[in-house]
Amino acid sequence: MKLHKAAIKNYFLIVYVSLTMLSHTFSFAAQHNLRFVINSPGSSPYIYYDIEHARYRGVVVDFFNSFHEADKFNVEYIDSSRSRNEHFVYTEQADLFFGSSVWVSNPNHFIYSDPLMPHTSFLYSKSKFKEPFVFDSYKPASICTRRGFSYPNLQPDFETQKLTRVDSISQTTMALMLGKGRCDFAYMSQENAWAIMSGPEFCEYTFYQSPKAISFVNLEFVMGKRLIREKAKINEQIAIFVNSGALNISIRKHLKPSIFPKQTCEKK
Repeated sequence: MKLHKAAIKNYFLIVYVSLTMLSHTFSFAAQHNLRFVINSPGSSPYIYYDIEHARYRGVVVDFFNSFHEADKFNVEYIDSSRSRNEHFVYTEQADLFFGSSVWVSNPNHFIYSDPLMPHTSFLYSKSKFKEPFVFDSYKPASICTRRGFSYPNLQPDFETQKLTRVDSISQTTMALMLGKGRCDFAYMSQENAWAIMSGPEFCEYTFYQSPKAISFVNLEFVMGKRLIREKAKINEQIAIFVNSGALNISIRKHLKPSIFPKQTCEKK
């Protein structure tokens, strides 16, 4: 009889442990918050603050919302800046941010997801670019850039003073400085440029995009080194998000069609 009771007790213990392990396996993500730091207020289509609805939107938000309910992360979006993002994640005050390994100051401090989407940068000018386009023929020149951002492909020319870096606090300010002639060119992605330059505050300006891209990088999630399991889950979902076509749908949803040169428009 005692043996029978012991067997029953062991059976229920095994069942309990098995259910606990199964529950942990499928719901670890939902039980953990991810603290995501953003270069506030962000930029379209990646992640940006929607003033009207008082929340962040964009491809990144759609991606985290695409997880199956059992695997979904509880993501907290935190206002930050490019210069502070690395520090916050490295010191474990935050968990991850969206960027590229080529942009971070200390790449070995972090782990990285698979690429989610490309980031292609161009030069923008108030004057039409020559054909064929040769970037070196425009040097020396001043380039409007964003404070705290790194530009690896331009850095050698900044150091030799073939290019002069003119920093500003946001891409909107960059476009404004370009419009007012405070720099020869602005340097930003096509997505950022169109989202900003097509706004009503820039109606008086016509902007041109360089015929060729100046740089191309893949964008990924930059994470603290302890997020090994989270990285695996994120990579699984990236494959699903990209291959299902959900990424392209999200990009189209958060990005206006871009047509350069951006002609003058009628103020609202």
